[in-house]
Amino acid sequence: MKSVMITSGTSFEGFDIVAYGEYRFTQTILNSNFLKDFGTSIADIATDRSEVYQEKLDGILNKTIQSFKKLVGKTEYNAVIGFQTNVAEYSNNLTAVVASGTLVKLEKQYRSELTKSGLTEKEVLVSNYYDEVMPRAVKLVLVSEGSGTKISAWFHSYNNEDIRAVKADIEFVNLYGDATTLTGVDFTFDNNDTHLSSIQSDYIDCKLPEKYIKLISSAKVYIKKYVTSREIYLCSAESVDIVISPAKLKSLKAKAGMDAVGAYKADGLVWRCNCGHINEGGAEECVICHRKQDDMKKNRSFDYEPMIAEMETKEFVIEIKDVLMKYIKDIDAKLRMQLLEIMESGIQYEKIRGSMKDTVIEKVEKLFLEL
Repeated sequence: MKSVMITSGTSFEGFDIVAYGEYRFTQTILNSNFLKDFGTSIADIATDRSEVYQEKLDGILNKTIQSFKKLVGKTEYNAVIGFQTNVAEYSNNLTAVVASGTLVKLEKQYRSELTKSGLTEKEVLVSNYYDEVMPRAVKLVLVSEGSGTKISAWFHSYNNEDIRAVKADIEFVNLYGDATTLTGVDFTFDNNDTHLSSIQSDYIDCKLPEKYIKLISSAKVYIKKYVTSREIYLCSAESVDIVISPAKLKSLKAKAGMDAVGAYKADGLVWRCNCGHINEGGAEECVICHRKQDDMKKNRSFDYEPMIAEMETKEFVIEIKDVLMKYIKDIDAKLRMQLLEIMESGIQYEKIRGSMKDTVIEKVEKLFLEL
């Protein structure tokens, strides 16, 4: 008889339900005198008889379950969900133990070496870039199962180039401010279609211990050369550091794209694209990423960073509120009430708890980051 799995629940850990069958039941008929006095529970029966009744009942239940498994074994299904047993009373003083459930077909879930239990994983946004039409590293993914660490890199490919490999040095900085550099890392791409704007490299082994992964706070990728289906390219450009915080960078990328490194800004003479490139004022689109300037103008929200910087020079919330009032006419109306509520709350708490400056500024910044 083939193996049949049974659960009273709706799923099996480690397995996928790939097909559902019909609801089935089976029963074991008891003689008319058996458990006749089971109008109450086992505990209510005389002590000297309860163990005998329990053994007989367990035997009948097991027989019923085995009978149900045999029923399932004759079908194309290999498991049962929603399984339950009940005692049913029929006419003519007949009693039966009934088992029922829904038949399903299971397949074992595929788990790669990188998705087994005990996995440590860390995603780190890359905090530097090159102002060139070349692969742009945007994110690193590190994983470890305790027996070694692997790393993969996400790149943005401008013009959807056919990127085959990238050689780079990677500098990690941990929470203590200590730097560790991996040199000559070869990222390769085993994709059926590498003509994509966003591509992920294969996982490769690296020498970082698992305990270090958890401490990483930032990373920079210094590209040395890259390979396309046509040519090998050397990178002689200077790396540019991204100056905004990791939280702001994550928010920016969610709004403007994974290659974004800064907010759109313009002064009439030049304009800075989300990709970081400085374009001439009259240019309709960015020469690096081809974003349209008009689109970024439409999507531009209030530039809150100068306001935050001015707030940080103040000491008390009442002064921070004065700064807000200078800028409030330029802020979207739906945010004004929320900002004023933050200020009023901060002023009240400051009367009993002391300075609330840092807390209020943090709330204001978070409000803009979540837009």
